[in-house]
Amino acid sequence: MNRLTCGLLLMVMPLGAQAVTPEDWQTWLDDTPAFHSRVEQSRWLPEAEIRVHADGEILFTPMQSLAWHWTTPQPRIVTLDVAGRFVELTPDVPELSATPLDETEDGLPEERQAAQLLLHLLQGDLAPLRKQYHLLLDGEREDWQLILLPRERSEDALRKIAVEGGRFIESLRFVASGGNELTMTLGDIQTLVDAQGAQRLQESLAAETDASAKADTESTATTEASVSPGKTATDGDQG
Repeated sequence: MNRLTCGLLLMVMPLGAQAVTPEDWQTWLDDTPAFHSRVEQSRWLPEAEIRVHADGEILFTPMQSLAWHWTTPQPRIVTLDVAGRFVELTPDVPELSATPLDETEDGLPEERQAAQLLLHLLQGDLAPLRKQYHLLLDGEREDWQLILLPRERSEDALRKIAVEGGRFIESLRFVASGGNELTMTLGDIQTLVDAQGAQRLQESLAAETDASAKADTESTATTEASVSPGKTATDGDQG
């Protein structure tokens, strides 16, 4: 076989697919625009045979913040800005109310930790991810999976995190050493035109949640007021 024939064969033969790298993934996520989506969280504790669900919305603005607006089990809003400040925007939520990511000893992340990780992922921020995890990437731009394996391992620690997505991140699955799992699924993703529009939406969500909390408070006050007069009249009769 002469050199010309060999050259033609090399031109028509498909080249072997090159393995994607975390740097490839970073370029994919770098241009994630501001968006609004639904979010569903499911926490499974096999030892207790308990599954806890929560539903809500996520608002992401690349240069400003990540906001979670939970509608169940308790209406509330929490935000995490790019400086790492985690803020509860619904301070009137009763202390005994359940939060979607309760601080429990189940080896799964607390709410702030999950929010911080999601923000790093949405920003394609490799530095903090590599500091805490070994990264394994598979797939292509429109269909990929990123596995995060904690560098520090212990019996009760998180075992792995599996992140899947395409144009946007679609799901995160946290798996603890004891078999406990936390899954977050993002759906109905709507891109926002600009950060100003995202800010207006965040303010609207905050106002909606505050109104809901106020309505619950007024309802409780009305119930107490309707009971009090009857009790007072009875006391008067006894006098």
